[in-house]
Amino acid sequence: MTTPLTALERDLLACVERLVTACETSAQELRALEARSTNGIESKVNGLAHCVALLMKSHLLSVATLADLLTEEQTYETLQEGLEASLKLAKRAEQRLNET
Repeated sequence: MTTPLTALERDLLACVERLVTACETSAQELRALEARSTNGIESKVNGLAHCVALLMKSHLLSVATLADLLTEEQTYETLQEGLEASLKLAKRAEQRLNET
């Protein structure tokens, strides 16, 4: 045999149901926020990694070009092309950094 709920018990049960619903909604919103935040962080980290790779290539190219200058193995035109290629990589890195 079950006894009917009193008015106070029914009110309390309604409050508990609203609280549970609010907690479930809050949990869903927090999961969505976490997913957006994680995706944003991953995108920025990937962008930074790409920038670092471009800058490393740029640096290696400029060092190799300058080393060729010291050994006099390259013409002025070839040296200029190497340095311009290095500069293009650095500018691509800058552009990518500004995008992230």
